[in-house]
Amino acid sequence: HTWLAQSGIPQNEWQYVDYIVSKESGWRPCAYYPSQNNCGATPTTACGLAQSLPCGKQSVYGHWTDPVANLKWMNDYVKKYGGWAGAYAFWSANSWY
Repeated sequence: HTWLAQSGIPQNEWQYVDYIVSKESGWRPCAYYPSQNNCGATPTTACGLAQSLPCGKQSVYGHWTDPVANLKWMNDYVKKYGGWAGAYAFWSANSWY
């Protein structure tokens, strides 16, 4: 809850965030594809809580291993789906977003 509160995502959206992050990274800040978890790595694949591809997209907010940076980046990213509910609906239908 601390990461979500620090990210500025409204609490009424947290259930959608939880669903997507749980599916993408299992809430492991140092996760990267395929099924790795190492904060010292330099991944060239999808990475972080958001599993952004390429790794590093979230650097506008901080390092790829920073969970708050990832959540802030995700909050911007889901706008293309109309927000968190739209991203959740898309993920539920497609198993990706």
